[in-house]
Amino acid sequence: MDIHALRELLLDLACMTALRHVMDDPGISALHALLRVCAQDQADPDALTGAYCAAYDAWLCAASKGRGGFVRSALEAVLFEESPAALLCARTPAGELPYSVMNALAHDLQALGRLAAIEPAMFLLLCERAGMQGRTAARLPVWEPAMGSEDFDPRIDRDMLSREGARRVAAFWRKHGSGLFASCPGSTWVGVSERYPLGLRGIREPDPIRLEDMVLYERERGALVENTKRLLAGRQACNILLYGDKGTGKSATVKALLSSFFMDGLRIVEVPLAHLTNLPTIFSILRSQPGKFIVFVDDLAFNDSCPEYTALKTVLEGGLEARPANVVVYATSNRRNIVRQRFSERQDDVNERDTLEEKFSLADRFDLRLTFLAPTQEEYLTIVRALLDAGGVDYDWAEVEPRARAWTVSRNGCSPRIARQFVDWLKGERAQEP
Repeated sequence: MDIHALRELLLDLACMTALRHVMDDPGISALHALLRVCAQDQADPDALTGAYCAAYDAWLCAASKGRGGFVRSALEAVLFEESPAALLCARTPAGELPYSVMNALAHDLQALGRLAAIEPAMFLLLCERAGMQGRTAARLPVWEPAMGSEDFDPRIDRDMLSREGARRVAAFWRKHGSGLFASCPGSTWVGVSERYPLGLRGIREPDPIRLEDMVLYERERGALVENTKRLLAGRQACNILLYGDKGTGKSATVKALLSSFFMDGLRIVEVPLAHLTNLPTIFSILRSQPGKFIVFVDDLAFNDSCPEYTALKTVLEGGLEARPANVVVYATSNRRNIVRQRFSERQDDVNERDTLEEKFSLADRFDLRLTFLAPTQEEYLTIVRALLDAGGVDYDWAEVEPRARAWTVSRNGCSPRIARQFVDWLKGERAQEP
């Protein structure tokens, strides 16, 4: 790269508009500062050395966080940070974006691509041309240009950092949203704070369980998958209550949807029971996002009428504000009617029927209810064998079967959870064997 091309690149970077925020990324900022020093007619050698070391430190910081190169840092800054351009593209149908926005996006992506694509050794050569002494350059390390670890986000690639990548970047925002919702498959409501301005804490590494690894409950799982596909297709989808015996995989089935549909734009927002009064706020946040969302409430159980009970009942059906079309509620409970009942209520309450209908009204507001009953012992053994096979465990069933049966005795019953715990314990035992 000659001095003319270097100064042209600096001019393109100075003229960035739609993605100007990316220049604040530590890695990109360090590279930009290094180029500015190299472009001077008579650069100070100490300034060159300091700028180069700052760039290497920025690369080292990115590598320590799993981002092994400036290309990946630039891509993540473009796609995963909130910006007006990202929000506009996310909310505007394809083909309706203003020409100026697409042109600015194409220009900025091309400039960032040229910056991030400069070979590491080229920076040292530029420094030497600008006045760095050869013995200084010989002592400085050259960072690796790797894009990152093998589990790099499969939705994106370095070709997005080009003029032709503008449409792909806009399509990414339109499908996956921006900011937290683009970078994280799931999130948990923790309340609005300085650290979490949206009130949501992102979950970058959710439970890796997959639908393909689950055994039994095919009918229930199929209904949940079909309803989720309707949501992703923009059709009318149902709010669903999954109830049944403990440890039967109700929560795991919901979480496993992410592994199958994350690439299609599905996100899960987990709301703890104590925060159900915040559901209207959560819905208003999700309504403006382009993705499809499951609001997941685990282990529903209410003793009596309370603010959380009323809040959930209102957002399901009954509030003035309509539920967002891109949101469904999936909840799990060990109780079919969610709210605990007492015989004394039937004896002491004058309006017994009104009391019971009030208690049942929450469960009735779910469009669909799926039942997960505890498996028989034979079904439990089937689950054990399936988990052993899926885990690649070498076993003798004649030796394992009686131990699997004995495992249920000390744990008061059979369930998929108990089967998984037995298999995990067996794996640990086998790992200790010579």
